[in-house]
Amino acid sequence: MSQSFSFGFGSDDIEENGGEMADVGPLSLHDTRENKPVAVTEPKLHKLQDLLSALPSKISYRTVQIRSPAGILNVPRRELFDIRAQLMAEDEISDQSSPVVGLSTDDITPNVYEGGFKTWECAVDLAGHLFGSLSKGWELGGRVVHVVEVGAGTALPILVFFDFFLKQLSPSWRAVHLSVADYNLSVLANATLPNLLLTWYFVQSPAIPEPAGDLEITPDLLSRFVKDLSDKVIHISGISGTWNEAFTDLLLPVEDPQRRSRIETIFLASETIYSPNSIHAFTQVLLKALKSAEETHGHGRALVAAKKIYFGVGGGVDEFLKVLNELGGKGATAWESKDEGVGRVIVEVQSAGGNAAKR
Repeated sequence: MSQSFSFGFGSDDIEENGGEMADVGPLSLHDTRENKPVAVTEPKLHKLQDLLSALPSKISYRTVQIRSPAGILNVPRRELFDIRAQLMAEDEISDQSSPVVGLSTDDITPNVYEGGFKTWECAVDLAGHLFGSLSKGWELGGRVVHVVEVGAGTALPILVFFDFFLKQLSPSWRAVHLSVADYNLSVLANATLPNLLLTWYFVQSPAIPEPAGDLEITPDLLSRFVKDLSDKVIHISGISGTWNEAFTDLLLPVEDPQRRSRIETIFLASETIYSPNSIHAFTQVLLKALKSAEETHGHGRALVAAKKIYFGVGGGVDEFLKVLNELGGKGATAWESKDEGVGRVIVEVQSAGGNAAKR
């Protein structure tokens, strides 16, 4: 069965239209509670080369404006219509009887598809907050920096970090690790990774790329991408699958080979607490990862962007903070929207023994 819930999202997919976000109606969630149980996808680690192999010969993109008091950052993002066109083409040549993830009319189907092909409002909020913090001189204390985005989807928040790392001429860190996690491998391959490639292309291009257009994916382009990452000691990996203990173990594989200085680990998440059914699992993963980062790798911090309430479903910030406190964590508001409509916030999360980070 399928039910349509109004989550209070500002849009179906964020589109630039004179700076305004088009409201195209409530988000549709496919409710599977009365259907047969759906087998969850177990967590799996994916190397960069494996994700690159799924890229088509050309992708269409459009930039999204990330705004903060520091200015505007134009972040390229693969067009949703282009993703769907690739999925439909793959569906036509596939001999699988099950529908391709992301092609149904529902935005979210629990344990099947979690909406990762679209860009949601709170992801833009978190990206803007990060852009402003980095522009003001956010102190990254570790010699090795590890940024993780859980429920990455189109990955705007981690793209802001990636853009920042690529532009540093004399970085203070020895290495950077970017881990992008989404329930669906298809989302990682068709949205997350293309957006990382587009961000790199925009930064290294000698001429300013058009705000919308096509990028030819050639072997030479991919070779230059991989080499530049290697030269800058930036490592990218993906994680697909459900939130459980095995997922947490995959989040923190990073070690400092010289073991002489701490690792700075930053966890990012947006629109991940819309359902009460998944808040507990998400919070457990987050707190365990934070604790592990603090005990083993040096220091961890986390930022979670969300609506105050997701109408018709029951999730939201209050429910998240309740579960967070029950599990021994702490949360404080790092940012709050001032505009009308459903409130949006960014919560800074600490484990029981964590300290607020400098920014």
